[in-house]
Amino acid sequence: MASRVLAVCLLLLCSTASAQAPDARLLADIQKIKGVDAHSRLLVNAVEPPSAAPSRREPATLPLRLRGEGPEWTRAWKALYRINLADADSDETIAILQEAREKLRREKGAAFADSMLDVAGVQMALVEGVPPPTSGPAPSRLRFLPRVDLFLRPFSQDSAEGLKPFLIAARTYTLPKTLDEFLKRIVTPGLERWLGGGAVGVDVAIAEYRPINFDEVNAEVARAAYGRLVVAGELGASAADLKAFQDYTFRYIAREAGRLGLVVHIHTGMARGAGRDVGNGNPLLLEPMLNDPNTQKTRFVLVHGGFPFDKEAAPLLLRPNVWADTSVQNQVRSPTELAETLRWWFELAPEKVLFATDAWSDPAAAQLRWPELTLLGAETTRQALALALGRMVSEGLITRARALEIAEAVLRDNALELHGLTEKQG
Repeated sequence: MASRVLAVCLLLLCSTASAQAPDARLLADIQKIKGVDAHSRLLVNAVEPPSAAPSRREPATLPLRLRGEGPEWTRAWKALYRINLADADSDETIAILQEAREKLRREKGAAFADSMLDVAGVQMALVEGVPPPTSGPAPSRLRFLPRVDLFLRPFSQDSAEGLKPFLIAARTYTLPKTLDEFLKRIVTPGLERWLGGGAVGVDVAIAEYRPINFDEVNAEVARAAYGRLVVAGELGASAADLKAFQDYTFRYIAREAGRLGLVVHIHTGMARGAGRDVGNGNPLLLEPMLNDPNTQKTRFVLVHGGFPFDKEAAPLLLRPNVWADTSVQNQVRSPTELAETLRWWFELAPEKVLFATDAWSDPAAAQLRWPELTLLGAETTRQALALALGRMVSEGLITRARALEIAEAVLRDNALELHGLTEKQG
């Protein structure tokens, strides 16, 4: 009896271990697919933000996988910067890491970004927060997702510098006195200017400072709120006035983006910084706005896939104008955990899933630079794809050929089609 129980236990253990390991052949084929990072924060002209000295964030303020510890970081630094480094947990190792980065950046010059994308197997990146270049040729492997938050917070001092080009274009140095003027003279021309410069979408990070429930607001209420905001500024405004203005303006931006063919990328779920209410980014808060008949022609991407509300995000993918990406999840979660989310999404709408990293550079943590995070996100996504799709093949839900089609769609084709990018452009 004991031997029979032991045999059953061993069988279960073997089955579990097998379930956690990706199909080797499938993974090998997936690793050959060049990706399109549908949402990145890579630095176009630099590898690292300015820093007076090597710096470290307290480990407890970062998810475990982002602390620069373990074999995957050693592999990343060797692949990217040609150094052998076990971790970045001392001033000495941080200095070595930063010196290696800077040396390679000097060697590569203008080709640095392309070389880092090559290591990660990324063919193209859609860069958040960077407006299209106003002169000279655009980088061949980058597309742009300028951030529209400056239109949602025009009364904030943080937006003053960013608004200047739009005010100058409208031949004014101050915000228009009425909401209708602001929308027609600043917002719409601004979106059209970005589109003309090569933007493929716009980015919205409003969940960093308020919930993403964009309610329907009466035009007269929004106009009155704007009038008071122009006088009082954001700090002197009531919360009700600020929300009314932002809700009305966001829906206006969404409608205009739909008219112009710009994809709206909305940050959902968790943010990297501590202290923000995670519930601000629950994607289900978007449903009233998504139900608006005037936004049906607008295509939306749920950046971060709503995580930790990734299951809540899944049914939204059945809407014809909603997609979700893997960004941040593929940096803070293991391939096994991400595979569970992908499996959930694939059973509903595999053509609505995008590979993305949201890779960024953090001046307060030496290991958190966009090349490392792009590579980490790409590797994790490929492994998770092999796990999720391999299980679907083994369960007889899809063929192996279909699994590879889905993998290629997630890694590149879905993003190219959504953003109107051709194979030749990619």
